Amino acid sequence: MLPILLRNLAGNTGSKFNKIAVLKLHRRLSGSTMDTNSCFSKICNLDKFASLMQGCADLRSLKKLHARVFTHGLSWNVILGSKIVSSYANFGSLPESRLAFQTTLNDDSSLWKSAMVNYYRAGYTEEVILLYKRLKVNQISLDGKTITFGLKSCTELKNQYLGKAMHVDSLKLGLSVDKFVGSSLIGLYSKLGRMDNSQKVFKEIISKDVVAYTSMITGYSEIVDSTAWNAFEIATDMAQNNLEVNRVTLVSLLQIAGNLGALKEGKSIHCYSIRRAIGVSDDILETSTVNMYTRCEAYQSAAALLQNSKGTVASWNAMLSGLTRAGQSFNAIQCLFVMLHENKVTPDSVTFANVLSACAELRYFGYAASIHAYFIRRYIPLDVVLATALIEVYSKCTRIMISRHLFDRLIVKDVVSYNTMMYGYLQNAMANEAISLLNYMMAEGIAPDFATVLSFLAAFADQRDLIRGRWIHGFAIRRGFCSELDVKNQILHMYSVCGIIVAAWAIFDSLEKKNLVSWTAMMKGCLSHGHVDEVVRLFQLMQRRGEKPDSVILITAIQAVSDLGHLKGLKQIHCFVYRSLLENDMITANSLITAYAKCGRLDLSLDLFFSLEYRNLDSWNAMISAYAMHGYYIDVLEMFKQMGEKNIQPDESTFSSVLTACSHAGLIKEGWLIFSSMTSVYSVPPQEEHYGCMADLLGRAGQLEDGYKLIKLSTLKDKSNIFCSLLSACRIHGNTQLAHAISKELLEHGPQNPGIYALISEIYAQEGQWNEFANMKARANLIGLKKLPGSSLIESTEQIC
Repeated sequence: MLPILLRNLAGNTGSKFNKIAVLKLHRRLSGSTMDTNSCFSKICNLDKFASLMQGCADLRSLKKLHARVFTHGLSWNVILGSKIVSSYANFGSLPESRLAFQTTLNDDSSLWKSAMVNYYRAGYTEEVILLYKRLKVNQISLDGKTITFGLKSCTELKNQYLGKAMHVDSLKLGLSVDKFVGSSLIGLYSKLGRMDNSQKVFKEIISKDVVAYTSMITGYSEIVDSTAWNAFEIATDMAQNNLEVNRVTLVSLLQIAGNLGALKEGKSIHCYSIRRAIGVSDDILETSTVNMYTRCEAYQSAAALLQNSKGTVASWNAMLSGLTRAGQSFNAIQCLFVMLHENKVTPDSVTFANVLSACAELRYFGYAASIHAYFIRRYIPLDVVLATALIEVYSKCTRIMISRHLFDRLIVKDVVSYNTMMYGYLQNAMANEAISLLNYMMAEGIAPDFATVLSFLAAFADQRDLIRGRWIHGFAIRRGFCSELDVKNQILHMYSVCGIIVAAWAIFDSLEKKNLVSWTAMMKGCLSHGHVDEVVRLFQLMQRRGEKPDSVILITAIQAVSDLGHLKGLKQIHCFVYRSLLENDMITANSLITAYAKCGRLDLSLDLFFSLEYRNLDSWNAMISAYAMHGYYIDVLEMFKQMGEKNIQPDESTFSSVLTACSHAGLIKEGWLIFSSMTSVYSVPPQEEHYGCMADLLGRAGQLEDGYKLIKLSTLKDKSNIFCSLLSACRIHGNTQLAHAISKELLEHGPQNPGIYALISEIYAQEGQWNEFANMKARANLIGLKKLPGSSLIESTEQIC
């Protein structure tokens, strides 16, 4: 209609002035129409660009689209701007994402929330923290969403300080009762190991849903101590509130049951998932269930679950990993055969890595080489995981050259492969090569981690290499690894086993936070080097500080007080064991049996032995040793007979105690029968202590020649201690001819021991050969040998607990 109107006006007006007026009217009307069309066009373009934004395949196409948005004047739009920010973040282009955010920046909180969510999902947690701080600076209102994602970012970064500040913000705004904010706070404190704070936050949430309950349970799944039992109470409360658990909840509960060894609770969770049909044919839930059973040492239940289900490779890997972790390496290898041939499950690199670890523990070189050949035949490329596993197994099988060949062929080497190769060198007493490889690794730009330092410290501690141990200590200080508690504990252990107790005390006193490993290392170091009173003092100090000792520390303290002959202190530790509900711990109970016998209370050892619901081999050994210690040889033989009736296989310790009892009682016939049965019946090869018991038995009975023949025919490398025992018997029985033969052998091949020279001198003195007596004394003095004076212990009145 506009053109018709203009034509009519132009036809009726002939002057120039009227024509100009018509043209102005035309422009004005045209402009008004264009504005209307422009608004409509922009709305269409918004939808168009929003849909095109989702279809961008790469960063270049996104930049082109962003340029078109800019030229169309749409960069101000909040919705489109947030999509551009998100897209740049997803493509990993943080600078462009920041620039797009600045372009769209305004006081609209929805843009800020959208950017924080997108940055968090793209993995830019530091950027989320920066946006949160800018929100507060610009005084833009906070809400539950901004605090939630701010807390999630603090959790990822383990930023406790800022997380607590956000917690304060949520309290000021009354948002701590919000289930999403509360769940995020629970996740933060759980990640930081502050389950007490998580529990407080959980109680504050008014309307708890499945997410809140699951967050609390998941928090307990990441810790391994007795407080994790609270998770089962929370799950019970969840069920009473008619909230259905989901797969994530069950996976976390199964992990907690596995960490605690709670087989009964783990079975209940498994049955619950079956009854409610939760996670049917779910690989993650099945793998978690298998992992729970293996951690609870219920291997038959785990195997039955695998046989009755589809048995994915991940589930079988959990089974293999559990067997390897528990030291059942042979069963792990057999499990691979069942997986391959009976269930037809194709293994992956994790499967072979677990089996190779089992081969490394068993030193099965041939089997590991067969797996390696399988890789070659099937053209399976060796990734870092498989190559590292092969390096480890070949190193433990003393094939260090093959390990180095595999290591050199690795195209991409990480710190784990370097650590494995260096540890292989250290285990094969090739410290110089390990140090050279460490220098080469740092020259290649690969920084060592604390596992590197721990490997060196552990190896030098095992080798009692104090010089290199001090060197790696200095290396740890220069590289800043001494802030790690595990490294400090290993340094403490290294100095302890090397006998530098002063340095060990210095490290121990410098620890601001001591864990059970710290206390154990210090106490064991003092005990092994004769500082028994210091062990008792440390145990007292540990209790005053409220630290709860474990079974290893209790055993160390038990041994210390028994070495001191402190019966009252031993009873107090026994009471502590009952208060701590550790009476069913077999290792602690067996140590108490032996300790009571050492303190002269065989009756208490006997009461404790018969009070045990289950008695393992160590329990029988402890009781037999207690009887032998007090000379009750008839009871020793009776208990040895009962072991056979109960099908309990004796070991080296059993035979040592029984042969000692036979020796003290003069039971020659019984002693010979038991000694002969070691190899013929029980397949236990005799060791030095068993030959020593037989030499003592035959020496007491005067059958010196038989004892001498037995020792000469043995395969022992060092026979000096047994010859000394027999030489003493020769002096008692006056067999000078055999005494001279043994003396000659001891002087030629025996160690430089003052006791040997003193014993031979007494033989010469008994025969009246005073010149030889004087020569032997002078010979001992010439090499600086002195006989140490004897000592005895009395019980003190010092309190232990």
